[in-house]
This record gives sequence, C-alpha cells and structure tokens, in this order.
Amino acid sequence: MKLIDVSAPLDLTLPNYPGNTPFSLDAIKQVARGDSPNTSTLHVSAHGGTHVDAPRHFFDHGAGVDALPLGLLVGRARVIELVTRRGITAEDLAGLDLSANPRVLFKTSNSQRWGSAECHPGYVGVAQSGARHLVERGVKVVGVDDLSVEEFKTPGAPARVVLRRS
Repeated sequence: MKLIDVSAPLDLTLPNYPGNTPFSLDAIKQVARGDSPNTSTLHVSAHGGTHVDAPRHFFDHGAGVDALPLGLLVGRARVIELVTRRGITAEDLAGLDLSANPRVLFKTSNSQRWGSAECHPGYVGVAQSGARHLVERGVKVVGVDDLSVEEFKTPGAPARVVLRRS
C-alpha cells in the first residue's frame, strides 16, 4: 500500500482558528550557542493545521483522539475535488459512488489559501445534508482542506452531530 501524507507543515504560515493558540516554536537550547542538544517548546492549538476531530471535540462523553483506532485513519481514501464555494451538500455529492470509500477527503478552493496564517471564515465545509449523505453511504472519515469539517460557526454544529453518529 502506498501511503500519502496529507498533513500540513508546522510553521508560521499555519492557519489558526479564531481564539485558539497560534503556532510558535521557541528555542530553549541551541547547539549554535554552545548548548547540547537543540531543544524547543512547541505551542499550537489541537485544532490548528492538519488535525482529527475526535467525538470528544464536541461531545463531553465522546472518545478522545487517543481512543480512535489507527486503522480508521490509515487506508484507502477517495479524494473528491469540488468547485463549490459554499457548504458541501447532498446535491454536490449526488451521483458519486461512495460505497467502497470509508474515507473521503475534499479538495476545495480552501487549498488555495494554505500558506497564509489567516483564518478565512468563508471556507468551504460540509453542510448537514452533505454529512447525512456521506453517513448513509457508509463513510466513516471525512476530511476537508481547512480548519474545520463544518462550515464556519454553524449554530448547533449539525454536520458534526450527523458525522458523530456514524
């Protein structure tokens, strides 16, 4: 099996969700200053950059990332490129055969903004109808090329509630 790492590098261009800790890397010891070894302190929100939202992210009694089976996150995935500039709906996914794809990754216009540390509230996320469509077809993992799988600050997090039930 060929594995493809889809994670974004941890650097100063890492987008940051509003109100979360921005990325920084502070040198504690440096060989160039006569220290041994090089060491640093890393600061970053768990909701920054490439990350997994475990059920506990939105539900107090849900599993944390540490309880997710690795096999859920590693394996065959389908990448779907969409040109929509709004929430990904069931209509956007109609006609796609997702039966053999337990993992779906969406490539959207969001990808064009990587390399900028600014959060763009208009990013493309999954709408409730899109989430329902994916779950009904057996999709277990959904990835979006931005900071959140759901549209920005959607009241009640309806897409996450649907995805949580899968």
